Amino acid sequence: MAYQIVDPSELAVGRGPHPAASPFEKRVGEAIGVTAFGLYQIELPAGEETVPHDHRDDRAEDAYAILRGSGWLVVDGEEIAVEPGAFVAVTQESSRHLRAGREGLVFIAVCA
Repeated sequence: MAYQIVDPSELAVGRGPHPAASPFEKRVGEAIGVTAFGLYQIELPAGEETVPHDHRDDRAEDAYAILRGSGWLVVDGEEIAVEPGAFVAVTQESSRHLRAGREGLVFIAVCA
């Protein structure tokens, strides 16, 4: 097939192979057949957060695109507010995780 289209609302939620896999992620990359990088949609309910992690050992890079809701990116203990439309990258050495605000937080994570 020349292309693959997936509606994330039709994907199961659960932990993928990423070292900081979240029980709130949808493995979009697997569903569309992407193998060069991880592609996830994470749907955090209000007050929930992803797993704190860094990429010192595996040298992977993470980038996030905030879609809906609001919350905080926590980098090395510093909380930075994030809202829809924001794109975020964090250095490999820094510990990071995302925490949802009152209305939850939906974002895309690309891991390569």
